Amino acid sequence: MGSAAGAARMAVITGMTGALWWAAAASPAASAQAVSQPAAGRAIRAAAAGPAPLVRDVGPAGGKQGLGAPAMSLPMLQVNAERQVRALQFVRTLRQKGSPDLKCTRRPCRAGLPAARDLRPTQQAQVRGYYCGPATVSEMLAQLGKRVSQATAARELRTNPSGTNWSDNSGYPVPAVLNLNQKKNNYVAVALPWYPTSRQITTFEADLVTDVNHNGGVPLAGNAYEVAGGPHLVGSPVSQTIFHWFEIRGYQKFGAVTDYEDSVHGAPSIGWSVAVPAYSSMPSSAIVDILGARGYDW
Repeated sequence: MGSAAGAARMAVITGMTGALWWAAAASPAASAQAVSQPAAGRAIRAAAAGPAPLVRDVGPAGGKQGLGAPAMSLPMLQVNAERQVRALQFVRTLRQKGSPDLKCTRRPCRAGLPAARDLRPTQQAQVRGYYCGPATVSEMLAQLGKRVSQATAARELRTNPSGTNWSDNSGYPVPAVLNLNQKKNNYVAVALPWYPTSRQITTFEADLVTDVNHNGGVPLAGNAYEVAGGPHLVGSPVSQTIFHWFEIRGYQKFGAVTDYEDSVHGAPSIGWSVAVPAYSSMPSSAIVDILGARGYDW
């Protein structure tokens, strides 16, 4: 993708990511063309571990205003589209089994999914100031029945004092390491722009509800880009710009509210950790705003 034409093509595809769910919904043929589960799993794991544009765990000094979604590798865009198709199939199957209330307007509600659900609590304090990525991965793997220390996760993520990259020449570190250590879910990355659309918010809610209910329930990872003076996670100092990985473990109100755990709580090297709860909830629209210019792994 080194040419100008290639870069332009990537920008167009990146901008379409949030719309792929809806394209699949409108096209039954898209579902029929979905690849088999084992082949899809191999493709997802390869996409997560293949070269990707460098997006560090830092950002421009002026904040993220006007920033688009991080450039994504074409393989990652393709496998995310396939996961969106399968998520839609899952919701459709549940909808056939349920007795939807005519007053329900949200897709998860119409599908007969539970109004709220949380995975078990696994919060742990990050052992170093820049270990939010390793702590998040360790928390998530604990929910998936795997014990991986923060030190081991940091080594596999290639975490350094600047943090854990969203993507780099090794691929997408967080989904790649999650896929390496468990087989319950094949994680993919979804990039979001500084100002996510209502469709991207709805897609996040659908991804959240699907993951928390599918295959026994699996968590998501969020990569926050909190700009000074803008929306922040609960307890984070609003006067600071903060880059932070955190683990998403559930939802309320059919996905309109996101439940998450935060490794800053109890972290000895972070001075404001006392103000951060171990477990918090926020409107999903606010969470997606915070994820803007980075994204989430599901």
